[in-house]
Amino acid sequence: MNARTHKMVGELLTGVMAAALIASTGTIANAEELSIIGHAVHQKVSTGEAGGNFAGEWAEANSAELNWLTFNVQDIHERLYREANLSSTTIDVGFAANRYFNPQFPAMFEPLDDYLARAPIEDFDELPKGMLDALTFDGKLYGIPFRHATAALHINTAILEEQGVPVPQTFEELLDAARKLTFKRDDGTQVHGLLLDFRSPAILTDFARAASNGDFLTPDFQLKANSPAMVKAVETVAELFNEGVLPEAFLNFKTEDVITYMQQGRGAMAISPFGRYRNFNNPEQSQFAGKFEAVAVPKSESLEGFDVAPIRVEFWALVIPKNSDNKEQAWDYIRNAVSPENTIRAAVNGNGPVRPSAYNDQRVKDLVPYAPAEQAALSVARPPMPGFSESARAEDIFIEEVDKLFLGLQTAQEAMDSAQARIEPLLPSN
Repeated sequence: MNARTHKMVGELLTGVMAAALIASTGTIANAEELSIIGHAVHQKVSTGEAGGNFAGEWAEANSAELNWLTFNVQDIHERLYREANLSSTTIDVGFAANRYFNPQFPAMFEPLDDYLARAPIEDFDELPKGMLDALTFDGKLYGIPFRHATAALHINTAILEEQGVPVPQTFEELLDAARKLTFKRDDGTQVHGLLLDFRSPAILTDFARAASNGDFLTPDFQLKANSPAMVKAVETVAELFNEGVLPEAFLNFKTEDVITYMQQGRGAMAISPFGRYRNFNNPEQSQFAGKFEAVAVPKSESLEGFDVAPIRVEFWALVIPKNSDNKEQAWDYIRNAVSPENTIRAAVNGNGPVRPSAYNDQRVKDLVPYAPAEQAALSVARPPMPGFSESARAEDIFIEEVDKLFLGLQTAQEAMDSAQARIEPLLPSN
């Protein structure tokens, strides 16, 4: 019985019999082909040598052939969403990034609650609530987290030791250290105390969360742009910019610039994903290889209920197109891919494991020196904002208003009041 006829057979069985068949075997026999669309990295971490090819093992056990369709990030979503809106599709499993989630998910993708009830994912409750909430629409779950990138505080320990500045333990100490670590070397090289990847709402929200667990946009699309938390956040970043803690080039910064500054010793600290640890310590490119540490972003001393800052996490999730005719097989693949053991194996292959328990495994500890810090950050991290069709335009508006603040053309309150008024009409609820 192949994958395409399994659905027909399932319709002839009673619901109880179908559930028993799937749950008892954990597999669907004699599949023909399972098509997966995602990034080349997703294929690599699922089929790599270091942690093993668990995707291939699943395919062999199910007599299946995996058809990987890999593209760049934007093309993945354009193809996936286009296919999901057709009358039928050959795509069985898709990878979707949280910034591309939107309220149209229920029209495009299969709700997974019934599948989860029939054939549960092992230790499902361990998966981070913030990620699951971002995948829940109208009370139903539409995706399963697979890969994450969580923000960290990267520290050049050589510069801190040179300047006699201790590793900050609170957010207030972080800001103080950033100012103390901004100085000019004898050769004229300017060192900046803190670097940020960009000035988007997602990244500046890190400051609101570290200080008071604030948000720019809540999961239910409540805009908080001009809330006291966000006003204070952008005001703080503007102060750092005007004091020279952030470089003047920050108004044109890209991720590559942060990497270059840190590798050259022109940045003492940076808030950037944990994975940048490898870039900063790359012996072939970095002048300070082996001197960088990655720690959880510290919270404000006044913020209760957290051990570290509830920082942003960006992540990829596995979804099933609603118009696919191979949904049972797709679900079986997903539940296998995100099992505790395969989460660890994917991590060994280079994946960011979404299960905090994976960081307790020695295989992961041996490869990730910052495992305890990332585990602590992941446990409280949540996506910076929900996805929606006008999110790119909203980000542009936010940056435009913040740039006026940086240039002294308006106050933080004026900037965020304007952002609130201009962005609110773009939200799905309006």
